[in-house]
Amino acid sequence: MKSAWNLVGMGLWLILIVYLIWMIHDMRARRLKLIVTQKKTFTWENFTRSAIELVVFLLALWGMSYATFFQDVAKLNKNAVTTSYEYKPLILQYGENSHYVTISNSKGRKPIQTYTYYVDGGKFEVFSSDATISYGKNPLSVPAEAYKWNKEWLTHLDSRYQNAWVGTVTTTYKKNFINGIGLHAGRQANRFNLIRIPDKSFMKVEAK
Repeated sequence: MKSAWNLVGMGLWLILIVYLIWMIHDMRARRLKLIVTQKKTFTWENFTRSAIELVVFLLALWGMSYATFFQDVAKLNKNAVTTSYEYKPLILQYGENSHYVTISNSKGRKPIQTYTYYVDGGKFEVFSSDATISYGKNPLSVPAEAYKWNKEWLTHLDSRYQNAWVGTVTTTYKKNFINGIGLHAGRQANRFNLIRIPDKSFMKVEAK
């Protein structure tokens, strides 16, 4: 477990499940009592009580589901997450065509690309949905503009590593009560890679 605060979310989900079991039991018990005591299967009082119990459950289910599964990281309060940046120089791969990054194209209805590159520490593979390749004068490509990079530092990296480096921005949920409700405390929220190369000739494209 990334953080003990996630026990808050686990406890709330458990309470919700217990409430669901109790609600079903209560509805059934009241209906049986109604049949035995009043020889009826329906009264507005019983219906209203059941409706209130169901609405409470659905609202709680919606709230917990949103907090756990459907949160938009981009819309979270800055106090809810921490953002870190890491930069490493790329290692040139020698061969018939020397290159910094290999691009593999997948097939299917929603094809994505896989970017493979090497840095000090080994080989890495990332998908085009979580990465972008930049070349030319501007170190930032259009997708990368969505993140808050230190542009002066990127210019420094271009000079230091001859336009061959990778920057990784990682967003992590803070360990607190609010994030614990959605079971996110301490967990990674998002990770994006900016792969910088001098020009297109340093890309090797392979078809899958």
